[in-house]
Amino acid sequence: MTDQHDPAQDPTRGRTPHDSDPDPTRSIPQADTQALPTHYAYPADRSGETAGGTGPADDATVVSFSDDGPPRSSGRRTGLIAGGLVGALALGGGIAFGVAKLSGGGAQPADVVPADALAYVRLDIDPSAGQKVAAVRFLNKIPGAEDIFSSDDMRKELWDRAVQESGNTCLTGFDFTKDIKPWLGERAGLAVRPGKTGGEQNMLVVLQTSDEAKASDTLARLADCSSESKGKTDIRTRDGYVLLTPKGQGEATLAALDKGSLAGNATFSGDMAALGDQGVASMWFDAGKLVTEVDPPGSTLGGTALDSVQGRAALTLRFDPGYVEVAGIGRGQSAVKRVDGNGSELAALPADTVGAVQLSGGAQLVDGAWPEMKKALDNLPGAGSGSDVTAMLESELGIKLPDDLKTLLGRSFTLALPDQAFGSALPTVGLKVTGTDAKRAEQVLTSIQDVSGGALQLDTKVDGDRLYVATTPGYTDKLEQGGKLGDSAAFKAAIGDTATMTGGVYVDLDRVEKYYLPEVGPEAHDALEALRAVGLNVSATGDGESTFALRLVGN
Repeated sequence: MTDQHDPAQDPTRGRTPHDSDPDPTRSIPQADTQALPTHYAYPADRSGETAGGTGPADDATVVSFSDDGPPRSSGRRTGLIAGGLVGALALGGGIAFGVAKLSGGGAQPADVVPADALAYVRLDIDPSAGQKVAAVRFLNKIPGAEDIFSSDDMRKELWDRAVQESGNTCLTGFDFTKDIKPWLGERAGLAVRPGKTGGEQNMLVVLQTSDEAKASDTLARLADCSSESKGKTDIRTRDGYVLLTPKGQGEATLAALDKGSLAGNATFSGDMAALGDQGVASMWFDAGKLVTEVDPPGSTLGGTALDSVQGRAALTLRFDPGYVEVAGIGRGQSAVKRVDGNGSELAALPADTVGAVQLSGGAQLVDGAWPEMKKALDNLPGAGSGSDVTAMLESELGIKLPDDLKTLLGRSFTLALPDQAFGSALPTVGLKVTGTDAKRAEQVLTSIQDVSGGALQLDTKVDGDRLYVATTPGYTDKLEQGGKLGDSAAFKAAIGDTATMTGGVYVDLDRVEKYYLPEVGPEAHDALEALRAVGLNVSATGDGESTFALRLVGN
C-alpha cells in the first residue's frame, strides 16, 4: 500500500526550513559569536524534516541527564520509550519499546504519520557532521559522556543498555547483530492520534527499516516478550517504515495516512520551519487539540479551564560546542502579546552575580494576561468558592490591581543574587525596576513590608524612573552602579542575544556548585562539576508568538 499523498505535488517537500524563512534562527536566541570557536559554523536544518523532505543523512545522539548519574543515552522502559533501540512493545496497554541509535537518511517519520496527529516526537541519533562535531566537543567536557561516540556501533551499546535496564529476560534471547542490526533503519517517530483504544489514547510508533519483512517479524517476537503487549499490537509497513499501533488500529492508521501525512500538513511544516535547525530530536504539538482530546470536558488547572488552552509549540534538542540547548517556538497563543523586550538590565548587573531573573515589558504582559491572572488568583488553594482574592489583596495591602502590579513590574523588573556566604541568615537579594513610577513602586513595596510584620526589611532607593531595593543595606548602591555581567563568556553562552528578550534566567553554576556538589553522589559529582552555567532566554516576538532557548553550558 502506498501513500496517496504525491510528493511531487507538495511544494514544501524536500525544502529545508531555510527555504521558507530567509532567517529561521532570527527568533531563536543565539550565543554571541565571539564566545564560539571562529571555525565552527552552526549547521542548517539538513534533512527536510519540516516538510517531509528526503535530505541527506544526518548524525545525532540523544542524551538524557539524570539525577543519579552522569549524562547517558536513553533506554528506559516506561510506556513508549523514545531514546533506546526497540527493547519491548506496549502501546496504550499495547506497545512499550526502546530505541537505541537511529541514523539519518531517507524519508522522515513525519512522512508516515497521518496529518491528524495531535503531537509528534522525532529522534535522529546520527545527525549531520556539524551537529556530531558539536556534540562530541560539548560531551568531551562532561566526564562519563565523552565516550558516547567512541563505540564502533553505538546502537549495539545502547541496545545492550536498554535490555539490561528493562529487566526482561526474554529480551536477552535477541542478538543485536543477528536480529536487530540487519533491518534497523535510521529514524524513529512517536505520535499521539485522535481517539482511544481499550480506554487508552491512540499512539503511533514509526521505525525506519531497510527490510520491512525482517523488521515486522522481529518486532512481533519482541512484542511477545511482554504480557502487556502480546497480542495487543498491530504491525504495518509503509515507505520503508514499520508502524506500530494498538490492536485494531493498523488499517485505520494506513487509511488516515492515505488522506495525507503530517509532513504535508501546512501548519506543522510552517511551525517546524520557524524552529530552525532541528538538532538530534524535535517535538511538535497542538496544545488546544491535545488537551481537548486527552482531558475530559470541564477539566481545570489553577482555575483555568483546560479546554480553553490554545496554541501550538515546536521544540528541538541540539548541540553547540559550548552548550546543549532546548529551543522552541510557540504559535497561536491567545494570551501572548508582542512585547518590546530588552535584556540589557540583566546584562548590566554586577559581575559577581550568581543568579538573576529579569522580566522585560512586564506591564505590557499584564495588560494582556490580567483576566487569566485574576482567575488564577481567585482559585488559589484555600480560597473559598466565589472568593475575590484580588479584592482581599487590594484591601489588605492598600493597593489597586492590576495598576500597581504594572507599576511594580515597570518596563524592566530584575532580581539579582550576589555571590555571598549562604547560611541561616536571610540572603542578600536585590531588585531594580526601571521605566516606572518609581515613587509609587516604592510605596507598594513599603505596604508589603508593613504587612510582613517586620519579617521583611527592605532598603530602597529612588532615582528618577528607577527603583533599587535590597534586603541588605548597601547593595542598592551596588545595583545602581551596575556592572558587566553580560561581558562574561559564561553569560554570553548561556543567554545569547538579549536584544529582544522578554524574560531571562541566569545561574552561574561555577559560583554555587560548592553548595550542592558535597550533597551528590560520586557518579554524578564530576559531571555536575563540569557544568558552567544555565540560561533561559524567552521572547514574545508577536501577538500569539514566542520563542525560548534553555541552555546548559559546559566548562
